[in-house]
Amino acid sequence: MPKDTPSAKQKKSRFDEALPSRDGKKSKKGKRLEGSRIATDEGWEDDADRWEELQQRKKAKEARKAAKAEQPEVVPIFIPEYISATDLAHALKQSVNSFMSDMEEMGFENITGDTVMTGETAALVAMEYGFEPTVDDGSQRDLQPAPIPQDTSSLPSRPPVVTIMGHVDHGKTTLLDYLRKSSVAAQEHGGITQHIGAFVVSMSTGKQITFLDTPGHAAFLSMRQRGANVTDIVVLVVAADDSVKPQTLEALKHARAAKVPIIVAINKIDKEDARVDQVKADLSRHGVEIEDYGGDVQVVCVSGKTGQGMSELEENIVTLSEVLDVRAETHGMADGWVLESSVKQDGKAATVLVKRGTLRVGDHVVAGKTWARVRLLRNEAGTEIHEAPPGMPVEILGWRELPPAGEMVLQAVDEAKAKTAVAYRSEMADREANSANIAAHEQRLRDKAAADALAAERAALGEVAEDEASAEPGSTAAATLTQSFIVKADVAGSVEAVSGCILEQGNHEVHSRVLRASAGPATEHDVDLAAASNSIIVSFNVAVAPHIRRRAEAAGVRVLERTVIYHVVDDARATLGALLPPRVTQRMQGEADVLQIFAINVARRVVRNIAGCRVRNGALKKGSKVKVLRKGQVIYEGTIDTIKHGKKDVQEMGKGTECGVGLDGFEDLREDDQLQTYEVIEEKREL
Repeated sequence: MPKDTPSAKQKKSRFDEALPSRDGKKSKKGKRLEGSRIATDEGWEDDADRWEELQQRKKAKEARKAAKAEQPEVVPIFIPEYISATDLAHALKQSVNSFMSDMEEMGFENITGDTVMTGETAALVAMEYGFEPTVDDGSQRDLQPAPIPQDTSSLPSRPPVVTIMGHVDHGKTTLLDYLRKSSVAAQEHGGITQHIGAFVVSMSTGKQITFLDTPGHAAFLSMRQRGANVTDIVVLVVAADDSVKPQTLEALKHARAAKVPIIVAINKIDKEDARVDQVKADLSRHGVEIEDYGGDVQVVCVSGKTGQGMSELEENIVTLSEVLDVRAETHGMADGWVLESSVKQDGKAATVLVKRGTLRVGDHVVAGKTWARVRLLRNEAGTEIHEAPPGMPVEILGWRELPPAGEMVLQAVDEAKAKTAVAYRSEMADREANSANIAAHEQRLRDKAAADALAAERAALGEVAEDEASAEPGSTAAATLTQSFIVKADVAGSVEAVSGCILEQGNHEVHSRVLRASAGPATEHDVDLAAASNSIIVSFNVAVAPHIRRRAEAAGVRVLERTVIYHVVDDARATLGALLPPRVTQRMQGEADVLQIFAINVARRVVRNIAGCRVRNGALKKGSKVKVLRKGQVIYEGTIDTIKHGKKDVQEMGKGTECGVGLDGFEDLREDDQLQTYEVIEEKREL
């Protein structure tokens, strides 16, 4: 068959098919043609970019999955109000050792497994471990005041509470006496208000206002603070002849802290030495923006004795109270504040200022860690009433224990709820006290360990620790003396103030301690405790029963009956001052120079050295204390046994004379020694 037949052309060898054609094009087997080489390479580059982008997306997706897997789910946890570090570590499913290390990294110092922390602190720690904490605030067991309504315009109005504040003896009680037309100042001891009095005064306009009369003495600082916390208006009394005093500034500070509007009453303007302009300038200098100087604080010049300006003061109080427009709900659970508490013949009583709600006989109320079923209600006149609306001060009888002054009073629905709230508060107080004790104990252990380590280090270096030397008997730290007191007073506020006064006395050598403080008269148990502890009983403004006085005298217990706090302070200072060691000084009496030593035979074979001296200053007396100085150093301290003038024994030799001197128990005398006689003077010290 000829080679150029069609069948022969179709049958090409594979080798021929694989060979490239002359024009550089691909064969039928799909080999690459040179003309299309660039386009094919660009396609490969696009594929590579897409592959790389796909891998990046895959990696990002895997990273998101891993991050989502690493994020733990938020686990809720319930934390009590107080919890130890060990219990918290177990609750958070952490080992105690690693938990302590984490706590130190968080900034907690000196923490141990027994350290007790509050629920708020524990909640912050739990959040670091990814938990969602809920702190037990005791809302189910404790009583809480009802929330204040946002819109009070629809509530009925209540009498505003006005507190009279100022320096002692500036006439606060006299102003209030004029307002309510009764004599209060005449009943006070020494003209000083001893405890808070609350009165409802009907003004000439018919509007009722509740006045609180607070003491002016510095010792009743906490009582003034309570007065400012429950008041709506403060009347700051400043004497025109005395101007601004420290207690004036304290009262001003409390009023500002409570954010209460102020009315300044410049009292005693009837005196000849009244300086009204000076008082205004002093007030302005201390930050009181009075109206005369462009401020908004009203200033009224009054006289509590003559009544001058009192109508203007009354008008300003009424006007400001109308501007404030204080209102409170008369229905619902009542709440208020304990102004004072005391033990009376008919039981434990507390004066309470009702702020919201209406308190009635038979209601159950809680104040601090005690509760009461209201057995009796009395107003300020002593009249029994059935209910106390908002703004009224009332005396409540029926307390299980005396409530502390300044505590908030909350009404409970029934007796069971009141008992539950009191039990819860007592439990919290015990936990807090235990926590404080544990923390103090741990601190003492750390201090002791640090001191031991320092002592060991110094001992290794051959040094003596200064702390050990200062702790030796006879040192200042070891010689600190303590005088104990037992305080009894008519009301709880006075107990607190008198105790504070006593504790303020003392110094680094002596200090005071109050073993027991409570309201009511002294009891036999108080006398027994005072006798066992060598304490002094302070009975402030409360009578001591005759049999208690006889028991105290038999036991050697000192009882101080006082009605003015100034006297308590003076007695406490005098008592502590009597414990101070006397101040010992030496007064030089005479000086003499030893000129010659004589050996005198005073008995058979007994020879005694006598110093022949010339008196340089003063006089030498027989029996005087004497120092022997040799080259400026004291080598002997004793007494002069003998003074001879010639062969005669004499009692005294004066300046410029010569005599022989024999010393008691010392004969190592030499020429050029010096004798100095002196007397020891002990002076009584006072605080």
